[in-house]
Amino acid sequence: MNLLYPNGKEKIKSLSEDTIKDLALNEIIDMFSANDTEKAFALNVLSTFVNDDETIIYRQEIIKDFLSDDDFRASLKMILKKIRVLREYRMHNHFHVVKKTSIWDMIEYMEEMDIYIQTVEELSALFERTQFSARGLKDISSLLSEAIKTDRLTEVKKFVADMKSDISTLKSVTVGINLDSELYPEEVIMVSMNTVPYRSRMIFRDMAASIQAQREITYRYPSPTMKYLTADIEKELARAVRKYKKALREHIDFKGYFLVDICDDLNFYLQIAEFGSELKKKGLPISFPNILPDSDHVKMDQIYNLRLVNEGSDEIVRNDISFSENEKIYILTGPNRGGKTIMTQAVGMAALMAAQGLFIAGNSYEGYAFNDILTHFPAKEDQTLNMGRLGEEAVRIQQIVKDATPFSLVLLNETYASTNAVDGLYLAKDLVRILKHKNVPAIYNTHLHELARSTESMNEWDGNSDVVSLTMEMVDNTNTFRVLRAKPDTTSHARNVALKYGVTYDQMLDY
Repeated sequence: MNLLYPNGKEKIKSLSEDTIKDLALNEIIDMFSANDTEKAFALNVLSTFVNDDETIIYRQEIIKDFLSDDDFRASLKMILKKIRVLREYRMHNHFHVVKKTSIWDMIEYMEEMDIYIQTVEELSALFERTQFSARGLKDISSLLSEAIKTDRLTEVKKFVADMKSDISTLKSVTVGINLDSELYPEEVIMVSMNTVPYRSRMIFRDMAASIQAQREITYRYPSPTMKYLTADIEKELARAVRKYKKALREHIDFKGYFLVDICDDLNFYLQIAEFGSELKKKGLPISFPNILPDSDHVKMDQIYNLRLVNEGSDEIVRNDISFSENEKIYILTGPNRGGKTIMTQAVGMAALMAAQGLFIAGNSYEGYAFNDILTHFPAKEDQTLNMGRLGEEAVRIQQIVKDATPFSLVLLNETYASTNAVDGLYLAKDLVRILKHKNVPAIYNTHLHELARSTESMNEWDGNSDVVSLTMEMVDNTNTFRVLRAKPDTTSHARNVALKYGVTYDQMLDY
């Protein structure tokens, strides 16, 4: 069973490393992942596009169910710890695959069975008392019910209890330790095996309690000392060992082990739902996209950039954007630090999360799901040493144009800003022209204001959709971070930048 790709992963696309960086995807993942392992898993999921709309809806349904029940999430979080322990036992203990095993392997498998029974019974009870709408969660509930019946867990519980009782007749071992001339242990010798615990005036109860507590929540790694004594102990318990080794072989194909395979899937859904719940508690809207497979448009309302949440911004501005057959390419201008990059990233994040079957950061999303996101944001200087900045841009733009389709989203941030204004405008117009010709949805975030002023002439080029000029709103020389459908106001932008950095004529007179 696969909770993330119920229909398989054929013909899938993955985000490029550049796009992962440009959309700050790792930064978003850090907001809901607890460790490096979880981060790597989340990145693999979020950077891999699903191959059909059915999978998108399948995922949405699961997250909706998770979001709707806080108690379910809290209980599942505890049970997932046991599933991880179960996975550790399955990885390290070979009793279920190797015929010649020691008593230690047998005892380890007994512990594994004990955890397996607890996990299946607790998870089954949790799923039975929770009302689900999602097909994936209903399937899990059915598989758990089947496992309890098929695996005869009532009988197995008694069997494990009897085995523990028989094995536990050995309560202690007495060993002798021979020392060398410097009092280092040289040899350990089994002296006797006892049916009563060893007693001494020195009992480290705190240490023993700590070890017991650890055993309850984590995989118990084999003790080297006990491994060394295994052969002698097995001789002492020969009859019980033979009896239970044979009986255990009948219980090595439990149906409920599918939980080990979907443990990471469940944890990912849990983390996403917890993330969504936290956003709602902060008063920020989230919504599940209305995916319309045959649609010719995408409409996003009141979307925002999740990075602002991570940075603790007091007021997060939300904006609208849409792509239709009539309008697909936007030239976005505005002042430095006026919100152009934040807006561009917000569109990319919403498009990605919608395509992955997750909620978006915003009020609504309606239309088709993009099947790829292609980006070009400014590269660091150390990445352009061989070809130069313009050469690096040209290579990446070539690949973007080759890969772009009417169902991919292209996001350009200050592309061709590395050359002079005349050359940059010439190159930018050719780039917009080919995107228009290929009918590709795109946002071009730029300081080339002349490009935004040329939309009328660009709309005479081949292609069905228009090129539209957007600008970041300014009110009284203050950025509002809202997007307007308008031509750029070069004068007010330049004045705002000069004032911000203290380089107007009047300001510099005081230096």
